[in-house]
Amino acid sequence: MYSRHEVQVTISSANHLKNVNWRHGDIRPFAIVWVDPNNKFTTGVADGDTCPFWDEQLVIQLTDPVDDSILHIDIVHANPEEDTKPLIGSARLPLSEVIDDVGFNEPLKRTLRLRRPSGRPQGQLEVEVVLSEHRYHAPEPYYEQPDYATVMHTTHVHHEEHRRDIDLGAMAVGAATGLLGGLAIAEAVEELLDD
Repeated sequence: MYSRHEVQVTISSANHLKNVNWRHGDIRPFAIVWVDPNNKFTTGVADGDTCPFWDEQLVIQLTDPVDDSILHIDIVHANPEEDTKPLIGSARLPLSEVIDDVGFNEPLKRTLRLRRPSGRPQGQLEVEVVLSEHRYHAPEPYYEQPDYATVMHTTHVHHEEHRRDIDLGAMAVGAATGLLGGLAIAEAVEELLDD
C-alpha cells in the first residue's frame, strides 16, 4: 500500500544520555529513525558525549496511513567495544499526535523522553517533525484538442508521409545490404587469390 504523505524529521540534540561506553570513554551517538522497520535512516555520528548536537533533517516516505504510523528513534553508540551494548535509548512518536497538535505542513517541536532497553527513562531528545502531503499535478496538455475534421485530415496526410518514409527506409536497407554483400564477396575473392 502507498500513502501520499511524508514526514520530515529534524534530529536536533539530546541531553542526559546514558554513557553505555563508560568503561572505554565517551559515547559517540547517532540516531536511527524509521516508520517502516524495513526502511531505516541514520544521522551522522555526533561528538558531545552525553549531550550531542546533530541538527540533521531526514525525509521519510510513508507507506501506511498517517493515523496508523509511529515514528521510532533509537540513539545508538557508534563502534561499541565487544562488552558494550550499543543502544543508548529509544523514543516513539505516534504521527496522529502531530496531526492533532499542528496538522499538515506545520512544524511540531517536541522533547521526547528516551527510554533504556529496561524501560527506565534516561535522557531527552529534541526533534522537529513536519507531516506533508505529496501533491500530484497533472501535466499541462501538449496541444489543444483538435476538431474532428482536422484529426481525419492530419491522419490521412500522416499516413501518406509514413508510407513514403517506409519506402525510403526499405530502399536504404536494401542498398546497405547490397554494399555489405559486395564487400564480403570481394574479401573472399581476395583470400582465394592470396592462397
